[in-house]
Amino acid sequence: MIAFPLSLLLIPYGLAVAVTLVFAVVNVFHLVHYGATTKTAFAVTFAYLAGLVFLCYFTWTNVQGVNWQMPLVFDLPAFGPQQF
Repeated sequence: MIAFPLSLLLIPYGLAVAVTLVFAVVNVFHLVHYGATTKTAFAVTFAYLAGLVFLCYFTWTNVQGVNWQMPLVFDLPAFGPQQF
């Protein structure tokens, strides 16, 4: 039986959020620095940031009730008692 706390799943999620935020900051920086002031550039950036905000809100509301200390248990039959 293999068990680890559910909070370990937050590490890859946090890394994914950090990478996404870096991409968002780089996108806005390029819009400002290189003068891409077309309506299309602003519309695409707004859609991207709005989707990002929606995903953050959706995640926040859905994980509030999770007990992160609960163990995630994998009961693998190859490691347990063999019954034939």
